[in-house]
Amino acid sequence: MKGQLFISEDGENYTINANEMFILLPRHHHYSWKPTETQTEYYWVHFSITGKWVQAKEPVKVGSEIDIPTLHYFTPTVTMYLKKKRSFTNKENLFSLINRIFKNSAYQNNVGFWQAQQLFIDLLQMIQLPNLGESPATVLAEQIQRYLRDHFDEKITNESLGQVFHVHPNSIASSMKKTFGITPNNFLQRYRLEEAVKRLLTTRKPISTIALEVGYSNIYYFSNAFKRTYNLSPAEYRKKYTNDD
Repeated sequence: MKGQLFISEDGENYTINANEMFILLPRHHHYSWKPTETQTEYYWVHFSITGKWVQAKEPVKVGSEIDIPTLHYFTPTVTMYLKKKRSFTNKENLFSLINRIFKNSAYQNNVGFWQAQQLFIDLLQMIQLPNLGESPATVLAEQIQRYLRDHFDEKITNESLGQVFHVHPNSIASSMKKTFGITPNNFLQRYRLEEAVKRLLTTRKPISTIALEVGYSNIYYFSNAFKRTYNLSPAEYRKKYTNDD
């Protein structure tokens, strides 16, 4: 955020300046090779992974050992390319996302846990390099999908998305349809209802509160959309799967 960090990894010295990021390798020797000289503020995020990763001088494509159903998980590509050290310009969005991760991590419930996991994936996608061979439409669609997940509780239209990404609203719809086979509105509604299910099953919040939390200002519209998708009202769904009277 400000100042400088002087970090050494396995004997190689690095200087990380404001508006830069740095990835430390797990289980390697890290230490400070020089004291900070000015007031220094930074975010330090610890995480663990179970999949494959490679650190190399050039990008390395890492495939999945199983077929990933793109239609369900909306993942046209499965490899992220992250520079070990790089600068960034979108600091307001990055810092806001990190603070949302911390906020959700502090919640002592499953909704907060899984939301923090999703936000962290979005953070990595925000700082990654362009995937090898990806078309501009695919890159745009992935950015739109990430934005929809991070802002699902807000009012969103193709026009507002066009303003965010500086493209025509028609390009918003066509890129999502071409890449994921679904419109932004359909994706948003599906994601909102999935978030509603998490809250119905893991909290005792009133249905009206859940509706507002997932982006529905009208509880009746929320209930109708929920029933069309799950063939049960929100109250019936909660009772069936939690035995909650």
